[in-house]
Amino acid sequence: MTELIFIYNAKSGIANAFIDWGHKIISPNTYDCNLCSITYNNLGKEKKWKDFLENINAHSRFYYIDHVKKLGFVDEKIELPCVYLNKKNEFKLIINSHEMNAFDNVEELINRLKVFLD
Repeated sequence: MTELIFIYNAKSGIANAFIDWGHKIISPNTYDCNLCSITYNNLGKEKKWKDFLENINAHSRFYYIDHVKKLGFVDEKIELPCVYLNKKNEFKLIINSHEMNAFDNVEELINRLKVFLD
């Protein structure tokens, strides 16, 4: 099965989630993870994003910057956030940080991902 692997430019854990939540409210323009910014609002996951993930024919996994060393298919020097596509254990970077950071909203991300899923 096809798998999308999302890697946030944020650290994992509850404490970090609260810090990130506050950062996005107080100073959204300086927040380092556009993947987080466009897929989550102040109340949680964007509905369009949740619906998209639930209705695609692919599994999704989510990782954080502190998980990169454990992911053998990821170059530890990769810029985050990014998205990989896994088909039959062949991992391919499909959205790099430059492209991810250029998205203005979740619809742009969804439309880009659909290119790889069709």
